[in-house]
Amino acid sequence: MKRITGTFIDEITWDIPSQNWGKEEWRKEFDTMKDIGIDTVIIIRAGLRDMAVYPSEVLGIKDVPDLALLFLDESERCGMRLFFGSYDTGNLEYRFERWQDCWQINKKLIPEIHKRYGEHPAFSGWYISPETCVATEGSLELYRRHSELMKELTPDKPVLISPYYPAWVYRNDTKEERHRKFVEDWHKIFTNVPSIDICAFQDGSCAFLTKGCTEPTIELEDYIKELHQLCAEVKVTLWNNVETFGRTYPIKFPPIDWRLLKRKMEITDPYVEKQITFEFSHFLSPNSTYLSARTLYRRYCEEIINV
Repeated sequence: MKRITGTFIDEITWDIPSQNWGKEEWRKEFDTMKDIGIDTVIIIRAGLRDMAVYPSEVLGIKDVPDLALLFLDESERCGMRLFFGSYDTGNLEYRFERWQDCWQINKKLIPEIHKRYGEHPAFSGWYISPETCVATEGSLELYRRHSELMKELTPDKPVLISPYYPAWVYRNDTKEERHRKFVEDWHKIFTNVPSIDICAFQDGSCAFLTKGCTEPTIELEDYIKELHQLCAEVKVTLWNNVETFGRTYPIKFPPIDWRLLKRKMEITDPYVEKQITFEFSHFLSPNSTYLSARTLYRRYCEEIINV
């Protein structure tokens, strides 16, 4: 079974706590990631609302540390490649009806990111931060404009997205209808937005199929098989975003049960080129503020790394 070789870095946090790490803690974390075989890190967002991962003229947020440069430098030191995320307004929802608000910021911010960091040796790709699950006018426009600008600035660097499965959107449909709509939606997105190079669906979002679902892998293999076929057809590289947090608990969000993590990896592994995760540092790292992340790390090492 493939190891997890990529992870998001969520330092501009949305719904998980900040670990308040500085340079020393992040250096230790990058060493840990290197030791476990991680070769790719993804800054999940350059900014969110009034927060930013570097001092930004575009956002008007200047009195913040340059974490982006820290992550790039650590990536270079550890021989990793870094994908740089865009800005998220935090008010898009899945239909992206307010996509223009996000675009008006990112059409200035993406060039600023490129100007500041584009020549850094570790800068290896882009990540479009807003997440969707279906094809709408807003999702098509936002994906197209963001990816085209990224490709214009760096034609040789891939563009990554990490959507979620539309299980809860289509929960009242039959299974057959649900999967027909899923394939049609994503065929429409991929064929209308050819600048997307890599797609890594969030595997835990299958848990939204029914309210209070206790079987997070329900229909996961159906979805990943359909994606495997579709991505081969449209020439998009397929990764899996294996979530290392649990969605089916009454709190947000604890590290996942090891048995479920292993089962998700076993289901998706035959169909994808790479396993990445949201998110190593909080939910799988021995350095995490969560005690159960440290024991999850031990179980992962015992069975996947064989140490």
